[in-house]
Amino acid sequence: MNVAARREFVENNPNIIGHFLNNYMDSVTWVNANMTDAAALIGEYDIVAAPVAEKALPYCNIVCITGEQMRDLLSGYLYVLEALAPESIGGTMPEDDFYYNNLNNNLIANQDEAA
Repeated sequence: MNVAARREFVENNPNIIGHFLNNYMDSVTWVNANMTDAAALIGEYDIVAAPVAEKALPYCNIVCITGEQMRDLLSGYLYVLEALAPESIGGTMPEDDFYYNNLNNNLIANQDEAA
């Protein structure tokens, strides 16, 4: 899953963004550590049958990549799109401020609020 948000929303709601990212990271960690239980939930919510999900989950590469690593990986993808179809990314590569890179500040803020 890729996550995108309007800049205005991110800037106006740093605690919501931090809370979402914390929960997203926790979810990724839980699914990877509990694939049988995750498969059961996937089946319960009629996404796909639990046995199918259980077989597929180990091959799904479920990760949460943030910060500089996310920017580096996404930039490579965007360079390919720019070379093939520049109009697909607005004609030029996005500037550095396109990427959300304030994760650690939000994680700390949310941990302080929870205490």
